[in-house]
Amino acid sequence: MKKQLPKFQGLRIYLTSTILYFFLVLPFVSFLVLQNLPDKLAKNFTANTIQPDQVDTITTKIDSIVKYSTDNIDKVMEGKVPPTGEQINEHVDSIMAHVQEDLSKLPPEEAQVNDNLRLKRFFTLFFKFLIITYLLGFLFNLPFKLYLKRKRKQKVVKKLHAKFCKKLILHTPLINCFILFLPHLISHAYGITTVFPSEAYTNELENNIFQNFLYISMVAAFLTLLFVFFWLRNRVHLRYLEFFYSEEELRKRIFRSKSGNIRKQLWFASVITTFFPLAIVVLYLILSLTSVRDLQLGELTSSQQEVLLGNWNESLGVVWEQSNQINYEGFYYVNAIDSIIMFVGIGMGILISIFYLFLIVKWTTRGIVNPVKELLGNIKKIRKDGVTNYTIVRTNDEVGELAEGFNVMIHKIKNYITSISEMNKDLEKKVVERTKEIAEQKEEIETQKEEIESQLEMVTSQKDTIEGQQYQILDSIHYAKRIQTAILPPKDILSKTLSDFFVLYNPRDIVSGDFFWTAVKDNKVYIAVADCTGHGVPGAFLSILGISYLNEIINKADSQSTGQILGQLRKSLISSLHQRGDEDEAQDGMEVALCILDLEKKIMQYSGANRPLYLVRKSEDKQEKNKKDKVKERIINSGGFQLRLYKPDTMPIGIYDDTFKPFTNNEIPVLPGDAIYLFTDGYVDQMGGPNRKTFRVKYFRELLFKVQDKGMNEQKKILEQKINEWRGDIKQTDDILVLGMKI
Repeated sequence: MKKQLPKFQGLRIYLTSTILYFFLVLPFVSFLVLQNLPDKLAKNFTANTIQPDQVDTITTKIDSIVKYSTDNIDKVMEGKVPPTGEQINEHVDSIMAHVQEDLSKLPPEEAQVNDNLRLKRFFTLFFKFLIITYLLGFLFNLPFKLYLKRKRKQKVVKKLHAKFCKKLILHTPLINCFILFLPHLISHAYGITTVFPSEAYTNELENNIFQNFLYISMVAAFLTLLFVFFWLRNRVHLRYLEFFYSEEELRKRIFRSKSGNIRKQLWFASVITTFFPLAIVVLYLILSLTSVRDLQLGELTSSQQEVLLGNWNESLGVVWEQSNQINYEGFYYVNAIDSIIMFVGIGMGILISIFYLFLIVKWTTRGIVNPVKELLGNIKKIRKDGVTNYTIVRTNDEVGELAEGFNVMIHKIKNYITSISEMNKDLEKKVVERTKEIAEQKEEIETQKEEIESQLEMVTSQKDTIEGQQYQILDSIHYAKRIQTAILPPKDILSKTLSDFFVLYNPRDIVSGDFFWTAVKDNKVYIAVADCTGHGVPGAFLSILGISYLNEIINKADSQSTGQILGQLRKSLISSLHQRGDEDEAQDGMEVALCILDLEKKIMQYSGANRPLYLVRKSEDKQEKNKKDKVKERIINSGGFQLRLYKPDTMPIGIYDDTFKPFTNNEIPVLPGDAIYLFTDGYVDQMGGPNRKTFRVKYFRELLFKVQDKGMNEQKKILEQKINEWRGDIKQTDDILVLGMKI
């Protein structure tokens, strides 16, 4: 509910500011007049009697009368006959007539009249334009006054009228200050133009008084305009805003200017409240001082020195006598009359400044405290009654920002409450429906209870049966692992033929679909690493099948290449699995990397079905050139080593589009110290890391470069530790198999 509509104050503020201006100016003017009154009276008296040039003429004529009388006396003393009395009287009357004529020719008081007219014209201009200002202020503030009046009487306000008021209400403090500035601007402009060409005014005393008055008047005008601005801004922000803007608009800041600062407001108020009274006191003190130089005394008597210096008279007198330098002209003093006027002026000025400062401090604190009180009141209402009222954003400072944030929070809370209320309504409907369903199902549940209890015994017995079967299945799988491990070739074959090697073999389940195979025939070492389709038991069956076929192929024929061996393996696997290439047929098979090492000739044959071969050797070793059409090779250099990547054929061991396409046979020269790596995709496809991504082939190659200075057994430990750290708490994705060997 909105509070009672206030009245719009316009001319009242204008009148108060005018009175304040005169109260600020008049004490200073009175002080200046009283301080300079003796000099003014003395100069007026001199101007009204005899000017210096007339004094010389009159003195000459009076001296002639005296000389004439003295000559006659001398003649009497010498025994001569003096003139008669009538002759003397006639001579004196003639001279006095000339003196009277000279006195009548004295000039009028033109300077005094000019100086008095200047102050009179200043106030005449001020009052004339002040009337115009009141008229302009009345016309400007009238729409706002009528707007609030119609609102109080609950009458309809025209859209154009409301739009005008809404657009300018925030600018009324500045506009009113500008209107009130006009009479001050014109009158002070006139005063400044008359002060600087001061030769037009012969009365120096009056000119000084007018200059001091002009300075004081400008300061008073500034303080008056500041007073009006603070008063109007306080009323607009705290009294008028909610009647010109809607509640929706006042939930956020409506000010276009940059955000204000409470610290600056308090700093400004502190400076004004401290500086203004101090300035009044200092100004009166300065105006009350009189320089000894202005007395134009050659020397001071001892009594005058004692009055001027007080208790310091004797001490300073001794110092000056010793230095033979006596200078009183640099001293200032305050006479008794000026001191009385000074204390009276200071009292009046401080009384006016207290009124002025009280209002400034009141408006500054009210502009901060009232919005905070309003915000705290709404917070208490929310805590007590749960009423979520919006707070009007009245200021453009931190308090306004806080109120705007509070409104945003209230808006979100209301939305949450509304959504929760709608959810509760839906839940109530659902509860009623569910209650009916529960009541209907209650009897059915009760009838089913006995059946469930009977079935519980059955489930319990089945659970025991399943647990027994699970134990038997796991026992069978573990036994299958023993069989698979026994079928895998012994590692002694590699240890007898190679200088160093390792096999990193981690099945995902108990048994694995990955396998490695080795054999020795005709002084050649056959090594294969394969990845069968599937995991666990299905993959293990395929791995056993693959090992069996490889052993069979090696034992049947002599001098076969790696490509021929893979071709025979593919035919055997397709025949065993009865694969015909139908669309709905399972694509079972395996990926194999096969190599044959001839350690006497230092030649290695390699063929791959979707599995590559890595060869790492030192960069300074002589690089053998291979025919580009026979070897698919890519060389990567890093850290003094080079990794040669031999790419496989992109087809598996199994049914495929190009089923009968032969596998490529790569002949690779090897050197002592070369490291060869065969691996399945389980290592590089393992999920993990901070972003739960695959390990990737790139990082696997970088890891191989880092471990080249290590032995094969230590390389295995590093690879195993790295993949476990990468995996973390994530389940192993696939079977892992990496075989590394050194020539």
